Amino acid sequence: MDRKVLQRFFAGTASFEEEEAVCNWVDASDENREELIRERKYFDILLLRRTGESDMASSVRRFRLFSVIRESLKIAVAISILVVSTLYIYNNAVKTAPPIAMNKIVVPPGQRVNIILSDGTNVWLNACSEMIYPGSFTQESRNVSLKGEAYFDVSKDAKHPFVVQTKKCDIKVLGTKFNVQADEQDNEFSAALLEGSIELTDKIKPDAKIQLSPMTKAEWKNGEMVIDSIRNLDDYRWKEGLICFENIRFADLMERFERTYDIRIIIQNKKLNDYKCSGKCRISDGVDFILQVLQRSTHFTFSRNDDNTVIYIK
Repeated sequence: MDRKVLQRFFAGTASFEEEEAVCNWVDASDENREELIRERKYFDILLLRRTGESDMASSVRRFRLFSVIRESLKIAVAISILVVSTLYIYNNAVKTAPPIAMNKIVVPPGQRVNIILSDGTNVWLNACSEMIYPGSFTQESRNVSLKGEAYFDVSKDAKHPFVVQTKKCDIKVLGTKFNVQADEQDNEFSAALLEGSIELTDKIKPDAKIQLSPMTKAEWKNGEMVIDSIRNLDDYRWKEGLICFENIRFADLMERFERTYDIRIIIQNKKLNDYKCSGKCRISDGVDFILQVLQRSTHFTFSRNDDNTVIYIK
């Protein structure tokens, strides 16, 4: 290593590139580290001489020899501290990667959002959902965190698996298309695989892993994960802005509307609870319009409270 570069390094006037080069050089071998110590001793002796010469004119008779010995001892002790400190700062400040910038997206009621992640993965987020994801994927796995419902079309990368983290399960994939619903408030979870393969890991029982094949789904029911086949793709057309329902209980449909539009629906007419409904509608039509359409097939009325947060069905 060039002595002039080392002297600038000791004096604190070296450029960032020179400092990095010196630290890499020291890390390369014990011989380089020993040479650094020798050069530091030489630099400190020169520095001491300059200091001594400037002080001599004013204090030539004041314990010159004692001062030299004292400063030399200080330097000897400080040399090892300097080398260790320099290597520690470099390894923990220069070489440590900067923290990953995380993004958070929250979808309001009645809306849906489509985003493309940095790896090319296409994600649709349903209403009242949120996802946390890095600005760029730099780790061994591509991790995102999800609350609510999302549809993923994952870009294939065998060396960097894609992981969707939810409160209930983690979903690991390499490249596939699947739908996830993770409602933390109601402790609901479901994963539906359309293409490829995914692996589910239960957070409570991490050893109990489940492999899904295409056109199958896993749902958390009555305290256990139930595997079933996908018979109707209409359930996943919400990313197209549609609400599709077939032979569904009126009460269950109202629960879906509550999640979609972030509103409370109270069914006062208990005869409607088990009434079966089928149909398709646009999310953008709004809950009031959809209820008006449902009124054509069964008799009921509805009204809102004063602040429009509750719908009463009579």
